[in-house]
Amino acid sequence: MTRATASPPGLRPDSRLQFLPGVGPARAVHFERLGLLTVEQLLRHYPRTWLDARRFVSVRELTPGTLLTVVGAVRHAAALRTRGGRTDFTASVADATGTLACYFYGQPFLARTLKPGTRVVVSGEVDPLERRMVNPLFEVVEGDLESLLHAGRLVPVHALTRGLTARGMRAAVRRALDLVGPRVADPVPAAARGGTGMASLAEALEAIHFPADEATRERARAHLAFEELFLLQTVLELRRRVLAEQGRGLSTAGPGRLAQQAIAALPWSLTDDQRQALDEIVADLKAPRPMHRLLIGDVGSGKTVVALLAALHVVEAGHQAAFMAPTEILARQHAATLTRLAAPAGVAVAALTGATPAAERRTLAARLLAREPMLVVGTHALLEEKVALPALGLAVVDEQHRFGVGQRAALAQKGALPDVLVLTATPIPRTLALAHFGDLEVSTLRARPAGRGRLVTRLAPEEKFPQVLEFMARELAAGRQAFIVVPAIEEGGRDGAKAAEAEYRRLAQHPLLAPFRLGLLHGRLKAEAKQAVMEGFAAGEVRAVVTTTVIEVGVDVPNATLMVIENADRFGLSQLHQLRGRVGRGPHRSVCVVIPGPGATAPARARLTELTRTDDGFALAETDLRTRGPGEPWGTRQSGVPRMRLADLARDEDLLLAARAAARALVAADPRLADPAHARLKEVLLSDYREPLVLALAG
Repeated sequence: MTRATASPPGLRPDSRLQFLPGVGPARAVHFERLGLLTVEQLLRHYPRTWLDARRFVSVRELTPGTLLTVVGAVRHAAALRTRGGRTDFTASVADATGTLACYFYGQPFLARTLKPGTRVVVSGEVDPLERRMVNPLFEVVEGDLESLLHAGRLVPVHALTRGLTARGMRAAVRRALDLVGPRVADPVPAAARGGTGMASLAEALEAIHFPADEATRERARAHLAFEELFLLQTVLELRRRVLAEQGRGLSTAGPGRLAQQAIAALPWSLTDDQRQALDEIVADLKAPRPMHRLLIGDVGSGKTVVALLAALHVVEAGHQAAFMAPTEILARQHAATLTRLAAPAGVAVAALTGATPAAERRTLAARLLAREPMLVVGTHALLEEKVALPALGLAVVDEQHRFGVGQRAALAQKGALPDVLVLTATPIPRTLALAHFGDLEVSTLRARPAGRGRLVTRLAPEEKFPQVLEFMARELAAGRQAFIVVPAIEEGGRDGAKAAEAEYRRLAQHPLLAPFRLGLLHGRLKAEAKQAVMEGFAAGEVRAVVTTTVIEVGVDVPNATLMVIENADRFGLSQLHQLRGRVGRGPHRSVCVVIPGPGATAPARARLTELTRTDDGFALAETDLRTRGPGEPWGTRQSGVPRMRLADLARDEDLLLAARAAARALVAADPRLADPAHARLKEVLLSDYREPLVLALAG
């Protein structure tokens, strides 16, 4: 392929894609469906994978089942009308050793390209029965083989959409690289760039799309992955610096007398992890800047108690503390738990949810407006503008991945720059914590409080379900309680997954379970119905609950000793670990039974086996990261956090640490990115991130 050597007048990296030669307004519409509006965005449309078509052989040496490449001349070519009315195209390609038949479905237009006598490169797998290649990669040879784009090399495979072909995409990327690639400005300043083996951004863009070999491709990936991580870490560091520069104007930590009263009344002793986390939080409460701390606690490690003790310090100092939960069920349960734990300290705990009666809401609003020191627990209702929290000193956000950055900020704005404590029961691998929570200080709880019964996990095939029900019936007869978790709500769920409602009807009529009252719980039930089921379960009246993952977090019923998870292969390891954390919270021995679905793959069963080997949520999270990727660690997408397209958090920890160090050094030296050398970085951050960086970069 002949490459362009001169750029059309005025063509720049930020030019609309329609002005790239060979695209035009009509084809640009197809690129826009992929979110590609400019030439640079096309260059940033990295390949999904690469086909290795570098093994050249003669026609005689072709063997079925292997991607191979031959060079030859077209001998015969013809369009072929099928019985179904489709027109296909056939061509034979010959070299000195023989002739290869090629068949292209529905592509009669290839007759204009693959004419007899044309020299071509063809890459594909030979069909073992018909001894032909079907829809092979091909390219007409116009020069030397080093200029190949579509065959005979590591062939890039880009994401496509209707109206775009793989060949058209590769050709457009090639033209963009030739015409503007060297002029794409690197957002990473030279002083921050580590040694990746790539001399420039242009070289990295060339090598990521059209690598000469695997080693070159990996160097390009590392170069561009560092850029992704550096941009993210710079945003987090800018946010951290702005928060550190803002004075709070109030002290939110009392001497700790109320907290000590609550600790003395606990039926167990705090773990070393809990004490250390509390010390770190109290130190933040006393600091002359707002706290922004993440408390990561494995299931059953006692995050709620630590949060309560922090809140008691705040209330003792004469301020209000707000505890926001993601669901109505969890908010009510937290209110009940915190009321019980705070009673020895004589601290009032109030609940405010969407279901709070109007009269009760007005009374509570008046108490809050009067700046009465207290702890209020609620859902998103706490974010309503009419809910005044004038003396808010501490905002506790539970299960933060259910909330967006904007919601956290809205709660924080209720007070005069209150301290913010974010809780998560999802063990987060170190790289994910650094990548996505770099603006927060982190405290970690790993140990479980003493006095809890042993929890074992068993893997059972579906045909063993009758025995599982027999065991469940014995547990219920002994006074214990159980959860049955299914991954869907209605019939017809993904791949026939059992639905909660259908499973509830089936189990409620089962002879073994008929003597016991069962409950149904899922997200589509009305709040009153969900609350009734949970109150009945907490009181022991409902003996078993058939539920979806609505009980994944926070539900605390110490008498529940059995968790049965059906179609368990549909869940990630971390989610399964969260689910089984709902049992084993009391003194009794507890069991979690995971049952894979009938279509579970061997890798899925291997993951479930891993769950039976350890109860360390952090170890499982690392395994999940390696096997399933990072997913969405913040749950619903956080504003301003881009997807990592090339950075791999499962293996790029060294790159991440280097990017973090570089970002910290740069922001420390130039906190407003005012240096002309940082102009491109500032431009990209303000363009690509929706976070409110204008304040951070003002001036």
